[in-house]
Parts: sequence; C-alpha cells; structure tokens
Amino acid sequence: MRIALILAALAAVAALVLPAHAQNARSWVASTGVDGNPCTRSQPCASFSRALSQTNAGGEINCVDQSDYALGANIAIVKSITIDCESVQARFGLASAGIQAIIVEASASDVVTLRGIDIDGNNLSGVGIMFASGGALHIEKCVIRNFDTTSFNGAGIADSLLIGSTSELFVSDTVVTNNGTGTPGAGILVNPFVTSTVKVTLNRVEARGNFFGIKADATQVSGGVIQMTIRDSVSSGNTSNGIVATGNASGPAIVMMIDRSTSSHNAAGFGVIADGPKTTIRLGGSSIAGNINGVGASNGGVLQSYGTNQINGN
Repeated sequence: MRIALILAALAAVAALVLPAHAQNARSWVASTGVDGNPCTRSQPCASFSRALSQTNAGGEINCVDQSDYALGANIAIVKSITIDCESVQARFGLASAGIQAIIVEASASDVVTLRGIDIDGNNLSGVGIMFASGGALHIEKCVIRNFDTTSFNGAGIADSLLIGSTSELFVSDTVVTNNGTGTPGAGILVNPFVTSTVKVTLNRVEARGNFFGIKADATQVSGGVIQMTIRDSVSSGNTSNGIVATGNASGPAIVMMIDRSTSSHNAAGFGVIADGPKTTIRLGGSSIAGNINGVGASNGGVLQSYGTNQINGN
C-alpha cells in the first residue's frame, strides 16, 4: 500500500514538470524574477520549477537574492543538476498539502546537488527531500524542517529508493528539525523499497526535535545492503530513539559506523540501538548521554564499541 501511494505521488509530481526547452548551462532565480523569463542573469525566473525546465542536464541554478523559490509548489528533479544558493540561503516553503517538497527521480548515472536552501514543510507536507532514484544526491548546508504530517509519517530527508540497484546519499553541514509524527518518521530516514546497495554518508549533521533522529529501516524489501557512516554529527532532543537501525532476517543487511558523534537527551528508547539479525552498528569516539537508555541491541542486532565512547547519565 505504501509503495502504491509513493508511486502515485511520483506520477502526480512528474506530470507537473514543465516541457523541456532547456537552453542554459546556468540559470538564475530572483525575488524580482518572472517565470516567463528565460532564467538568465539579466532576466531571472521566479521559481526553481521554471529554472529546472530552462537548464540543461548537468547545469546549475543560482539565486540572486534571498527569497522563497517554491511559490508554494513541490518540484521533481529528473536529471543531473546543481541548485546552489549558499551565498543567500534561499527558502523553499510549501503552501499546500502534499507528500513531498522535492523529489529526486533521476537516472542511475545522474548526480544532484542541493546547497544552501531552507526547506520548510509548514506542517503541510510529509517529506522534505525524497531520494527515489538517481546515482548520487548531495545535500549541503541546508535546513529541512516542519515535515510532520501523517502522510508517510513525516521525514526531513527520505532515502527511499524505488528504482535502481545502487545509490549514494551525502548530507553535510545540514540541520533537520521538527520532522516526523510517528514510526517511521524521522529527521533522516533510509528505507529502500527495491533490492539495492544504498550508501549514506552524514557529516556534520544535526537532527533535533524529530520523531526518530536518524533511522535506517530495512523492513520494506528483501535482500540488499544499507551502508551508513555518521561522523561529527548530533542527534538530540528527539521524541524516540536518537540513532536506530532496524531490520529483519529477509531484508537488507545494515552496516552503520558512528564516529565522533553525539546522541543525547532523546525522550524515549535509546541513544543508539541496533535491532534485527542483520544489523551491525560500530561506535567510536562518541558521546551517548541523557537518554532514557544509552545503547542497546535487540532481536539479534550487534552493537560494537571501540572502547573510546562516553556513555553516561542515561
């Protein structure tokens, strides 16, 4: 049922993508832009949606100034592209209900980069960024917040592979907050729906005030592997577990490394927990404090410590 719901949502968003008349290697959006413009520096557009349609695959979209470039609507990214608004920290705020704000449903060789965007669900949408297909997705220096509706139970970032056999997600210098209302809602959720090798690297990420902070869920498909590295990151003040990896005997194996990170003051569950017979979490140089329970392993899961952690006050 959930796969059917997601596929229907993808089809609906794809139908909104404007016909491709791309001509720019670099396109521009601005607060004074008009979507009838060609999205050049001298004639910028008003929305990311229009700029995507005017930009060649492998091109770049930049922001002239700080503004909201969603115009209330979600977008689908179906090709290699960079949206770089780091210098102005653009906004992308939804004004109507939907399952996701941004869907990446690109080809297996495509690389997408999102940089310097404040993505706000305004408590109307289920997912901030959904990675449904593509070779690699880079999310850098972004804020993703307020995706906490009951559809999909909310997630700031959902690595939910629907097509393809491999993918890589890189998240760095990013905050995910106030996302998720219940299982499996999370600040960052990794839950592939096809047998695949999913690689995830989180570096200098802060997950706070979500339902789960960071969650790998291997219960949606048989076979495959989820490989995750979490480094120099914080998962704090979440409603449930801070960092959790959960699976079953038939699902993907989960191998997670947590290095120089903190999971603290999470209101229920564990700071870090490995659940399921094919789940392994390795923990080093990290602080686990102020949670209901510190660290744990259940249902055959394995949690290995390098002996360099501070696990106190739980």
